[in-house]
This record gives sequence, structure tokens and C-alpha cells, in this order.
Amino acid sequence: MAFRLFPRNEEFFDLFDESAARIVEVAKAFQALLKDPPHFRENARAVKEIENQTDKVTHRGLEMLYQTYITPIDREDIHALVTRLDDVVDYIDACAQRFVMFGIEKVPDELQAQAQVLVLMTERLQDTIGKLRDMKKIGEMKVSLLELSKLENEGDQIFRGVLAKLIATEKDPVKLIVMKELHEITEAALDKCSSVGHVVEAIILKNG
Repeated sequence: MAFRLFPRNEEFFDLFDESAARIVEVAKAFQALLKDPPHFRENARAVKEIENQTDKVTHRGLEMLYQTYITPIDREDIHALVTRLDDVVDYIDACAQRFVMFGIEKVPDELQAQAQVLVLMTERLQDTIGKLRDMKKIGEMKVSLLELSKLENEGDQIFRGVLAKLIATEKDPVKLIVMKELHEITEAALDKCSSVGHVVEAIILKNG
């Protein structure tokens, strides 16, 4: 394995940008899936394709990390950022595939609301990650991270509300379990977005 002592710093930031673009792409594909129940299967395949492409980007990033001796930011932060971005895509894909698996016919408004928050969170992350190569933009990055935190709180509120509603009103135990799982996985994707934000915040603190 060939090691590079002095890496081209842009390589890592280009890869971060590519991964960040994937999470926006998959979040929007998931939102499109929810709006088109008759075509769940085709749209779930589109989500899966993005997940497969993201896996390749993640693998490429980890290989680059293993082969580079001196990195532009701490190695553990590069690893965390790349893998946690991948986690976001994995959770969205997991939820999308369950719509086919469970034979869902109608998407509740609350899930649509969660998906909208998910799109907004991924867009905030993409905007913030795109500025990592220029630490002069710390102020702008902090604003985006604050917006991300507010969106996370909004997502949490939606999730708590829908769980209370399901428990209070859903009489079919199977449907209750299925819908609860769909909401939980979507909430987990939102949490993973927040986790990416924490990594970005750590990078800013160390390098700003």
C-alpha cells in the first residue's frame, strides 16, 4: 500500500462534499417516495441505488484515509464524518425498503412532516460541510449548525406527538407496530443528521 506524506487537502474536502450531496439526494428521494404510494417499489429501488453509490464513496474515503499519512484534519474526525454521513443514508434506505416490505398503502401526514425536516437537515449539513475547506467561514457554519439543532428539536416534537397519537388511537396492534417502526427509523435518520453536526462542530472547534 502506497502512503502519501503530503496529501492534496482538497481530496478529502471534495469527498466530504460528495457524501453530503448524497444525503440530500437520498432524503429528497425518500420524500418523493412518500408522496407517491402507487410507485413505492420503483422509488425504493431509486433510494437503494443512492445507498449503493454512497457505500462506494464511503469506501473510497476510508481507503484514502488509510493511505494518507498526514491529513488536513484529525484522522478520527475524517473517519467519523465519512461513516456518519453513510449512516444517514443507511437509515433512510432502511425505512424506504420497509414501505415495500410492509405493503404500506397510505402515508400519514406526520411521516411526511418528518421527511420534510429530514430534507432540511441534510441541506443544512451540505451547506456547512461545503464550508469546511475555508475556516474563515466559521460564523456561517455556526449559524447552519444552530439551524440544524432547531430542526432536530422540531423533528423530536413531531416524533413524540405521533407516538402519543398512535398509542391513543390505533386499535390494530399490527398496524401500530408497523407505523411505530417507520416513524422510529425516520427519527433515527434525523438523529444521525444531528450526529454528523456534532462531528462538524468538533472539527470547527479543533481547526478554527
